[in-house]
Parts: sequence; C-alpha cells; structure tokens
Amino acid sequence: MSQPKLQTFGALSATRTVVAQSIDYDDGTHEIAHVHHRSQLVYATTGIVRAVTPLGFWMLTPGHALLIGSEVEHELHMVGQVSMRTLYIDPGALTEGGTECQMLAVDALLRASILGMFDPSLDDEATVGAGGADTRERLLVPLILRLLQLACERAPDKRLPLPGNPRLRRICERLIAQPASNDTLDDWADEVGASARTVARHFRQETGMTFGQWREQLRLAEAMSKLAVDHPLARIAQELGYADVRTFSAMFRRAFGCTPQQFRQVLHDAH
Repeated sequence: MSQPKLQTFGALSATRTVVAQSIDYDDGTHEIAHVHHRSQLVYATTGIVRAVTPLGFWMLTPGHALLIGSEVEHELHMVGQVSMRTLYIDPGALTEGGTECQMLAVDALLRASILGMFDPSLDDEATVGAGGADTRERLLVPLILRLLQLACERAPDKRLPLPGNPRLRRICERLIAQPASNDTLDDWADEVGASARTVARHFRQETGMTFGQWREQLRLAEAMSKLAVDHPLARIAQELGYADVRTFSAMFRRAFGCTPQQFRQVLHDAH
C-alpha cells in the first residue's frame, strides 16, 4: 500500500463524540490508503465494501460492519452501487479503543440506530436552532456506543490475514486483483524470486494457512460479494477461476453448508 493520506474533519466536529457521514459510491470506486485520528465504523446499506489494511482483508457483506481502529491504515473498494453510512468515533469513547479492526454483526437495533444518525426528523428544531446538541445525537450516541461494545465482545476474527513479507504481500495483492488466477505456488515463487519451499513455509508462518487454503478463502469472500450484487453464477465461476458452475457450487456448499442460490436468498430476505 502507498503512503497513507490523513483525513480529518475540521474544528466544528472536534467536540462531537460521533461524526456521521453518508456517501454513495459507484461500482468499482476505490478509496486509496488513508488513516483517521478517529475510529471508523464502515457500514453499507447496499452493495459490498472490500477493506484492506496491513492487518488483513475483509469483505463486508450485508448485515455486517467493520470497526477500524484509529490510526489504522486502510483502503476501501466498492462492489456494486454502495450506499455507505459511516460513523467516525472518538476512540476514547470506545471501551476497546486499540488499533485492531473487527467485523461486527449489525442487528436490527444497531442498524436502526446507525440510520437514525442521518434522520433529521429526530432533531428538536428549537434546540438545534439555539445552537444546542442535536437531539438525535444525545439520544442515539450512547446507545450506539453500547451496542458496538456488545458487538465487539462477541465478534469472531473474520479477516483474511495478509502477510507482512513484501514478496508474499505482492502475491496476495495480485491474487486479490485477479482471483481467477490458477498459477501454482511454483509459478508465484519464480515470479517473486524465491523457492516454492521458502514461500510455502513463510506463507504458513505469517497467515496460519497454506497457499491453497488462503486462495480458497479469498475466492469464497469474493463469491459472497458477487452473489450479494446478483452476478450470474456462470460469471462468478469464471471470474473466480472455476471450471464450471457445478465445481464452484460444490466448493461453496462444502464451505458454507448451502448452495450459492440459497445464500443469495438469505441475503435478499435480510433486506
């Protein structure tokens, strides 16, 4: 990743515990590597967000958000038309204010609370006009902080780990850009100028997975994102390097216990 850009929010937002921002993105939009002084909750009501940090790779499917710690370098890639509702949070307001990232399940109450931060009808017009705190912030911010704390306490580690070794990192970034690649470990080792045995050893040491396991997990994450934005199964199979839909579906069912069609229906029902 390139040198990260620092993004700030100006003096007017400095005293607010939570700064809410709504942004719509076109498919394929890329937010370059950057950092914030605040923690950031990334939540998309439509579309898929792919987040990449020095710590790992996350695919945010519907019903999930990513809490990015303050000062954590990250870049965001949009899949489909993305409507993002982001909260920038004073890290001192979070019980867990470290530098880790956590993918959180967004239940109905947390979703409604996040969306409420963008609903001006919840404000008391007289109070806002007098320069006082917005009613919605006074009501919702304590609830959101409590719900985030509870979500963090039960959040599993859902990241796909990325290695720190520059050669291995280059392999992973190339695969993220081209998940259909079926190049072998020997092919990649030749490209980065190392032996296949050395690459395999360091891959397991740094990610806890073999090269083959890591590539399959990447493809599963990509498959979920493409299913969520209604790509045809034949196109998904081709874009992920599978011989045909049957092979792709068998892999998906082995990993998740359901077919791609059933997974897509669950996503649609969640909306």
